[in-house]
Amino acid sequence: MALAAGGCGGGGGGGGLPEGASIAPASAIAFVSVKTDFSSAQWQQVVKLAGHFPGTPQLIAELKKQTNGLDFNRDVKPALGQEVDLVWIDARNDGNDVVGLTKPHTKAKLAALLKKSRSKGESKAVTAQVGDWVAIADSQAKLDRFKTASTGDKLAGDKDFKRAFEKLESDSSVRAWISGDFVQSAIDRGLVSGGAPPRLTRDVGELHALSGSAKAEDNGAGIELDGLIDPAPDPATFNPSLPADVPAGALLYVSTTSLDAPLKTILRLVGKSVPNFNTQRAQVEGVLGITLEGDIYPLLKGESAVAVYPGTAQIPRVLFVQKVDDEQKAASLLRRLSAIAQLSGSIKAETVQLGGESVEKLTFTGTPVTIWDGAAKGKLFVTNAANLAEQTISGPASSLGDDPLFRSTRDAAGVPGKVAAFAFGDLENGLPYVLRLARQSGNVVPPEAFANAKPLHGAFVYLVKDGDALRISGFQTIK
Repeated sequence: MALAAGGCGGGGGGGGLPEGASIAPASAIAFVSVKTDFSSAQWQQVVKLAGHFPGTPQLIAELKKQTNGLDFNRDVKPALGQEVDLVWIDARNDGNDVVGLTKPHTKAKLAALLKKSRSKGESKAVTAQVGDWVAIADSQAKLDRFKTASTGDKLAGDKDFKRAFEKLESDSSVRAWISGDFVQSAIDRGLVSGGAPPRLTRDVGELHALSGSAKAEDNGAGIELDGLIDPAPDPATFNPSLPADVPAGALLYVSTTSLDAPLKTILRLVGKSVPNFNTQRAQVEGVLGITLEGDIYPLLKGESAVAVYPGTAQIPRVLFVQKVDDEQKAASLLRRLSAIAQLSGSIKAETVQLGGESVEKLTFTGTPVTIWDGAAKGKLFVTNAANLAEQTISGPASSLGDDPLFRSTRDAAGVPGKVAAFAFGDLENGLPYVLRLARQSGNVVPPEAFANAKPLHGAFVYLVKDGDALRISGFQTIK
């Protein structure tokens, strides 16, 4: 499987390998390549986007202060080549076993840059010539290990590295790769320490590589993330329709389809990790009179969404919507769940009328939380706001699908007709809302935080099938 996320239509891929990959050893666990061709169109786009943020001049001034008056035009541009790469030779020393690579315009300028950029108390940078490149590290021991490893096979010749990296657009500002085996082995070790059997994640597939990139565009920034997994997952896709059925004003909206499939996978893995889990699950189903196979999974086969709206000082309003084929069965299941919840003694369940429909109202005693759930117009819904429940039943006066920011961000991201999942974030209103909540909670939020959040408008991320691959594409509008 290949996972990718790219801006403005989801990344074209087809990028070549960075030159530094021909120097980096094949045993490296991670590699990051930064485009430092300061005359390129991509760099000009980066500068243009940075100019939208009022904090950029302050950031530059602070960097100068921390680096003994380091000047970008005088000290940085003349020193670096068109590409700067970072190579992680292993994961020891808390991830600090890193070697930098560049082809400097002049070695003297690079030496001056390294000297001037060194913070007080920081180790002196050590350099070594490796072919046409200069390798940089904070110790001679790291450089020696890098040079020894580099005498063998190179990262550019690694099949999985090439497959993952070539999916990224070569003119991106930053491109990165990490060994899939390293990541998956680390996850498996963590699961084993929690009691899971060895190599549990291999039950889903073999992770060969992860890669990613970031690219500046005219109206924002795109990201691209790639992964190679064998065998390739085959998620269901859908043509999103629920945005037309939920109210406008959502700060966050996340949608997918066929939730039953990942839920089955998760429970299968849990069953392999937790002793007697499947037996206990069957016992609970018997006591409740509700089964996953007969009651829950069939309801989760259609399109579903979670929308988050501004709420009270502490609790946002949240709406979950699930398209269902059988409204009566969905409503019956919700009533049964409400009756079971009431047995706890801390929840009061009652049937009330909203929008001309009977819905379940669950009041959590001693808390400000109340839940409304029901089924209407081919949808099951659960929410903590009565007005959201009523609009879901009656139909919203203004829907998310008609929201100008939602539509413009979706168009900027180039979202296709069918997706496996997607998420939309209204940062124009959402970030100020979060910052206000933080301030109300007693945290210090400087005015500059609001000013620097203002250029961020909408964000859209989506997942699609692409032949034998999956691609996640993301775009952030900046104005």
